[in-house]
Amino acid sequence: MHRDRMHLVKVLACHNHYANSGGESLVFDNLVRGLRERGHAVVTYVRDNAVIHSMSATRKIHMVGSALYSRRTTRDLAKLVADEKPDVAIVQNVLPLLTPSVYAALHRLGIPIIQATYNYRFVCPAAELYSQGEICERCLRGNVIDCVVRRCYRDSRLQSAWYASIIGSHRLRGTFARDIDLFMVPDHFMADKLAEGGLPRDKMVVNVNPFFADEYTPTTVHGGYVAFVGRLIRQKGVLTLLEAARRSARMRVVVVGQGDLEPELHDFVRRHSLGDRVRLPGPVWGEELKSVLADACAIVVPSEWYDNLPLVLCQANASGKPVIASRINGIPEYVHEGVNGFLFEPGQADDLRACAERLLALDAGSYAALAARARQFAEADLDFHAHYRVLSAVFEQLRKRRDGAS
Repeated sequence: MHRDRMHLVKVLACHNHYANSGGESLVFDNLVRGLRERGHAVVTYVRDNAVIHSMSATRKIHMVGSALYSRRTTRDLAKLVADEKPDVAIVQNVLPLLTPSVYAALHRLGIPIIQATYNYRFVCPAAELYSQGEICERCLRGNVIDCVVRRCYRDSRLQSAWYASIIGSHRLRGTFARDIDLFMVPDHFMADKLAEGGLPRDKMVVNVNPFFADEYTPTTVHGGYVAFVGRLIRQKGVLTLLEAARRSARMRVVVVGQGDLEPELHDFVRRHSLGDRVRLPGPVWGEELKSVLADACAIVVPSEWYDNLPLVLCQANASGKPVIASRINGIPEYVHEGVNGFLFEPGQADDLRACAERLLALDAGSYAALAARARQFAEADLDFHAHYRVLSAVFEQLRKRRDGAS
């Protein structure tokens, strides 16, 4: 691969879609789209967990048994590489259908692997480093038994044991550290945490998520409310947001999403008579979501776990909306005080309330200036061109490594 052809590397993109489509599926689609728009040939190898629900009991048993090693994946990739001859692979999620067999297969075939990493699966079978209402690092250094004991994956001891066996066995074999050439992570915090879990720090490259800022129209006015967009689960901090609203005389809140916490949120609103200031419309998508973002004064990201560059942060800034976010893990790497948002201590409702009231009290000119800075940050630092700049350097790094070895 010559230098003048560096930007035309052929990419094999691998991803196991989750049953419920979400942010990871969107960033995978964005990656494929962005590379193709820049002239790359992209071949995809994907599976979708949605098929699991319609599997027979026999097929499900086979799926469980083949999660450690998949003949189908190994066979498919051998044929795909022989037919398409990709220069590099970008792998995202592999569980449970693709399986970690992806790594060994591509490594044997001589295809450099870039791992697009958006969660902590390599050091935590449940992927979140969060268990039973608190941040949890019990499995970080290799002992995955606690995942089973605490039923960390889907609150099921059986499913937790399944994922713990997959991740634990491959960590013992050194599959991830040996076969993956580079881990592309969204922030330095995740890079350090994965390294603490035994993955090589010198294989970590920090890069923003694939995202297109021009899909969002910025506005410099607002409708007087703050919004939350995401899964309604405890670790997302949405209860802290509602508590902040309860303690404020002027906060209006729109909570967009669905999840296990939904009944508790409705009950909170009813018990504290917040129906006139808190709205829970459920999940919204597409243009309706863009409208919610455009009319909000700020988007709140009140995470109480290791949340890494949430997509809604990018969507908010692209919409010209400042972000009010927890000062936790890698989030402060993307929220700069007074530039594109404000930070508060995680779980501190009064701190969150103060940030929201500060924003709501801004005069029109001051708010418009803040909104413009948020959009400028999205264009300069969160857009696909920023992602591609780093990815191109990674392609070149792998080219040099391969040329040096040949």
